[in-house]
Amino acid sequence: MAERDQILERLYVHLRPLTPAHVELTPETDLVGTLGLDSTTVINIVLDVEDEYDVSVPLNALADIRTAGELADLIHRLCEDG
Repeated sequence: MAERDQILERLYVHLRPLTPAHVELTPETDLVGTLGLDSTTVINIVLDVEDEYDVSVPLNALADIRTAGELADLIHRLCEDG
């Protein structure tokens, strides 16, 4: 089972190419406000992570996700629920 910190590091791998040079990725990094990601980009990242961890993220759950840490928490919970 993947630990939350491992999931967060994998998210960073997906986010780094989309991150402005002056921004440091942290769990508090706002995906839209700080990184400027649009909904399509966020969905594509989620699809990659779903494949990587063999989980299905409910679209309605994404409405409450703002930060990289919140997304990692959601993926972690889904992994635990199996």
